[in-house]
Amino acid sequence: MRCAVIGGTGYVGVRLVARLLAEGHDVAVLVRSPHKLAATGWAERVDVVPGDLGDPAAIAALVAGADAVVHLAHALERPDFPARDRAAARAVSAAAAAAGVRRIVYLGGLRPRAGTASRHLSSRAEVADVFLDGPVPTAALEASIVVGSGSASFEMIRYLAERVPVLPAVPWLAHRTQPIAIADVLHHLVGALDLPADVDRRFDIGGPDVLSYLELVRRYLRLAGLPQGAAVPVPVPPGAPALAGRVVEALTPLSRQLVTPLIESLSHELVCGEEDVLTVIGPPPGGRTTFDDAVRAALGASRDGGAGEAPDDPALAVPSDPEGSGGAVYAWSTVEPCPAGADALWAVVDGLGGDAGWYTPPGTWTVRGWADQLLGGVGAYRGRPQGRPLQAGDVVDSWCVEAVEPGASLRLRSELRQPGRLWLSLRVAPDVSGRGSHLHLDVRFAAAGLAGVAYGRTLRATASAVFGAMARGITAAAT
Repeated sequence: MRCAVIGGTGYVGVRLVARLLAEGHDVAVLVRSPHKLAATGWAERVDVVPGDLGDPAAIAALVAGADAVVHLAHALERPDFPARDRAAARAVSAAAAAAGVRRIVYLGGLRPRAGTASRHLSSRAEVADVFLDGPVPTAALEASIVVGSGSASFEMIRYLAERVPVLPAVPWLAHRTQPIAIADVLHHLVGALDLPADVDRRFDIGGPDVLSYLELVRRYLRLAGLPQGAAVPVPVPPGAPALAGRVVEALTPLSRQLVTPLIESLSHELVCGEEDVLTVIGPPPGGRTTFDDAVRAALGASRDGGAGEAPDDPALAVPSDPEGSGGAVYAWSTVEPCPAGADALWAVVDGLGGDAGWYTPPGTWTVRGWADQLLGGVGAYRGRPQGRPLQAGDVVDSWCVEAVEPGASLRLRSELRQPGRLWLSLRVAPDVSGRGSHLHLDVRFAAAGLAGVAYGRTLRATASAVFGAMARGITAAAT
């Protein structure tokens, strides 16, 4: 099948395109900002149509020859997003009909059962109705919170849970919602492509759990191993969503323009009114993902010390996601030239720890090790394997070897007690001139909670003195 994807560089879109390609489909994407493609991991395997939803010629080029169109775009960060989204839907519907497209699949938001919907939810419902009123058979999938690293609504929960020790018990925290794992969303989107032509309707999609927003926060804290915060009743002032948007912007990497419409939607209960999708498309393999399992997946190996390649698990953050996706990460790196060759430099890297030490300022690891032992941790000195090169799984003092490529790279994970996870990566590369080599040293700390934020900022402030000295010491020892 040939699929035209609108919103392919967004959170859901990047993951959906990867899934479509993996299943053998041809994919075309409409891209307003081509520079975003480099981080997707699939840029060379799709047909790229430059342009945006305000360009009828670009839309026509995108849908030409397509069997199906998947529409994922929303202009939330623009004040006039309802008008923009409405106009875009009309243009896509008309172009798809003219091109003979057989199916439109749209991902929108659950509709409130009572009361007047927020601008955000009203706009999403209006877009769905534009497609359903058009001539091309449409499956409009409507969801509440999508759970996965990189999802704006999930990241808002993550950062508020980790950084607000006392939650203001505003009335909407008691409202219920039905979150859905990103893997389940992808299952339904892909399944909707094969629906017969007589299926032209909305589908509510959600996970198996119906929870209040306060329960979402508290479950996240428990699953992340963080202390439970208190909820204190507060009066709700006029303009509360706008005020809350400013607070969220201050506490998270998310912009006020993005989160304010999401906060306005919290005033509604967003629960599936029907679950026909489980019969028409079928449930995900193994059944629907629980909220707890979805959070565990999102907390998995994201923000690790790896090379930044896109992981296979859609629940994890990928390089194309907005900054801060997957939680707060504090990073520092340096490149140190070495007169000696790469083999000599690698010999020092492979011999780190134990009697050789870590080439840091005197007392650095000793003091840190004492502090760790006082907290019941492993301490700084546990030795290292002798008589052979390092291997994955080895213990080297307070570090565990996560990955090693002999002669080239070593990744270590700290096992000291700290509010988050710390990685040290060292990579050896020969100089392009053929003389000497370079040591690339990277430090990454994935913070957990407010204590993790303080620790990460301190680490970043002292990294040059500690890890910069380490890099210089290693290269000097190799010379």
